[in-house]
Amino acid sequence: MQRQHSALAGVLLASSLLVALAGCSAASAPTSTPAPTVRPTPTPITVTVSSAGDAAALVIATNPMFAGTMEQRPDVIGASRWWTAEALPGGGYQIEVTIGWGDCMAGCIERHVWTYEVDASGGLKLVGETGDPVPSDLPA
Repeated sequence: MQRQHSALAGVLLASSLLVALAGCSAASAPTSTPAPTVRPTPTPITVTVSSAGDAAALVIATNPMFAGTMEQRPDVIGASRWWTAEALPGGGYQIEVTIGWGDCMAGCIERHVWTYEVDASGGLKLVGETGDPVPSDLPA
């Protein structure tokens, strides 16, 4: 009889554990939706254009093709990328970026020029483009 009682106790214990586990299963567990990730609003970058160099740097940063462009200087021969600037009334600058190719030691046979206006707060606008079509394999 003792043996039957132990077997019955074991069955009851196993049944109790099964009921407890069933109550904790994922099917009956409360589900929760994770809270959305709140990203902070980026702080705008304040830019003050106080020189032609500042304005040219902003323009050059807009296009990877402009990398390596330097201010035009009369003592440099063979340059293929340069910029010039003209002050605008009310502040800011007009920046012309020129990229040339084809015998640049002789002044570049072909050229393309982009003209931008850059205001004193760093706003810029492409106002014109002239010149030869830029080749897709233009060397850097």
